[in-house]
Amino acid sequence: MNSILFVRLSAMGDLVQSLGAVGAFVVARPNARVTMVTQEPLTPLLQGFPGVQRVVAFRRHGGLRAVRQVRGALREDRYDFAVDLQGNWKSAMITCLSGARVRLGARGPGRREPWSRLLLDRAVPIVGVPHPARVALQLVRAIEPEAVFQTPRLTATGAEIAAERQAIAATGVDPSRPFQVVVVTDPGDPRALRPGVVAAAMRGTDVPSLQLRGPEEAHLPRVPGGAELQHGRNEVRRLIALGAVVAAAGGSVLGPDQGAVHVLAAAGAACTVMFGAQDPRRTAPPAARAVVHPQPPSCSPCGRRRCTHPDGPVCMQFDPGAGVEVGAGTLQ
Repeated sequence: MNSILFVRLSAMGDLVQSLGAVGAFVVARPNARVTMVTQEPLTPLLQGFPGVQRVVAFRRHGGLRAVRQVRGALREDRYDFAVDLQGNWKSAMITCLSGARVRLGARGPGRREPWSRLLLDRAVPIVGVPHPARVALQLVRAIEPEAVFQTPRLTATGAEIAAERQAIAATGVDPSRPFQVVVVTDPGDPRALRPGVVAAAMRGTDVPSLQLRGPEEAHLPRVPGGAELQHGRNEVRRLIALGAVVAAAGGSVLGPDQGAVHVLAAAGAACTVMFGAQDPRRTAPPAARAVVHPQPPSCSPCGRRRCTHPDGPVCMQFDPGAGVEVGAGTLQ
């Protein structure tokens, strides 16, 4: 085997989770040429990832032109294997268009759109709860049985870390001493921390708190208490640098089960991830501490992106200190 293609278009957290399997493959086959395809905004996350020689960007809303472009880019190489890590029609189509000698992906609960397996040569049955890291690892082991599970790990450059430390210092927080990052996301998403939980988390700590907001949260009203750090569009590398700064300072992260927290965890930060009605066994970062509501509503578990509870996402309205810790389970 000389060349392999991995296709994982989205989402941010799932892409990060799949990198443990990619890393396991690289260790098992250090001489293989590895290419990855992902959506254009996520390609910076793969910058400098060990063993990945090439990253091909896919424009999500580019229509047929984007498909032709990615096909042309992939046909510049010859692949022995192409692996669909995502399991839907779009990822299967790109896997198929790669021209790889063997094209494979998941079968059963590990496949989001089951009939898309028809575009592949081989469908691999997935054992256990279909966590993205577990699915990716079992697909890799279908090619390289000796692959050993690795926790996903992202690294920032020295310059990126220095720049993030400077940005943190500008908020009044000392980046060299322990501090807490609370990840603020749009409360329109039922996975987001409720504003009251954010405020309570910042009051309930004896170290400085830093509210982290991404580009989609710039318009949200500021939650009283703590300093505020704003990350802009096309700045996903800053998340890796922030995670490295938090880890070096002995700090911590509190956030929801969303992409930014997954990146921070993969960068080495100690993360507590709050789950409401969601099932941590399906999505929790392997290295994070997952907590769920001590008395979750009857609609749990739930994977919806829109809450249907008559009172809204009550499952996320709880004190993380009173939450029940739930392990993601072994991903080996």
